[in-house]
Amino acid sequence: MHRSRVIATIGPSCDNEATLASMLEAGLDVARINYSHGDFEGKTATIQRLRAAEATAGRPLGVLADLPGPKLRLGRFPGSVHLERGMTVTLLCGEEASEDVSTLAFPVPYGTLAEELRVGDPVLLADGLVRLEVQGIEGSIVSAHVLDGGRLSERKGINVPRTRVSLPAIGERDEACLRHAIEQEVDFVAVSYVRSAADMAPARRIISEAGVHTWIIAKIEHPAALDDLDAIVEASDAVMVARGDLGVEIPLEEVPAAQERIIALCLARGKPVIVATQMLESMVDHPRPTRAEVSDVATAIRQFTSAVMLSGETATGAYPVEAVSTMIRIAERASSAIDGLPSPPALAMFRSTRAITGAAVKLAADVGADRLI
Repeated sequence: MHRSRVIATIGPSCDNEATLASMLEAGLDVARINYSHGDFEGKTATIQRLRAAEATAGRPLGVLADLPGPKLRLGRFPGSVHLERGMTVTLLCGEEASEDVSTLAFPVPYGTLAEELRVGDPVLLADGLVRLEVQGIEGSIVSAHVLDGGRLSERKGINVPRTRVSLPAIGERDEACLRHAIEQEVDFVAVSYVRSAADMAPARRIISEAGVHTWIIAKIEHPAALDDLDAIVEASDAVMVARGDLGVEIPLEEVPAAQERIIALCLARGKPVIVATQMLESMVDHPRPTRAEVSDVATAIRQFTSAVMLSGETATGAYPVEAVSTMIRIAERASSAIDGLPSPPALAMFRSTRAITGAAVKLAADVGADRLI
């Protein structure tokens, strides 16, 4: 048995009956549906396959709908472009798509970005792999110098660490995604790019009006969220340490301390917490993780995180089933290593509750019970 649940993102690499069945057999606990990509018809079909796999496996599978949120992205364009250090690129703010980016002019659907940027500001693309510096702004056109190059394709993320964009936490697209997720009876909804506790209110209202009890997860991936963390945790049913964007928005060396702080606060408030992003990243292309990745997962579990999450490893990677089974093995070994050790101080206030539930779990294991009600 392992303390931390395993979440896997569903994508082209695993979205078929055979692979989903194998992932559940390997021990998958929750399937994440990323609403940043694809259409509602495709999402409906995926959730139907997940529910069918759940029924066949004969055990519960949670479904988590991850809303797009106010994350900036490049628009649509064909193919991909490799940028090199020293090049100059152009961002066409307010443009949804482009038929040709050979001139290094990229569409950015967010129309007011040019108004919010300043000369000298950094602009990070593709989770920070490509780094730009703003050189000039003319109307809705931003010119920028490439400091760190890399390959770009459509819909890659944009981060502007020095700028707080004015997009709402739940925009029109997010509301449509949320209503679709509610119709599909998902178990959890993740609100992206939460900056304050107030950002949770629209999702809470929509879910309440629908008369359902879907859990709301706050994704911590913006530095402003760290400033309002206590209130955000209180306003949420669970929290996700979304290390991808968080590691772009704040210095990388600060991410481990932020992760530990978020986990500790969630434990103190009795809220489940998920650690996500690049946990077994090398398994996108390889059948085995690196030693550092194994240590990363084990560390999160030793910090008493409630769940660990796979992203590209299962969504687009070559070894989705192996990634799940590897994560399960790490979780089991890390959990056994901390059994019997003193609980974190943050859990002290839940000593009675933990004693009762722990006894119930042990009793269920001793008698071979199939369910706890």
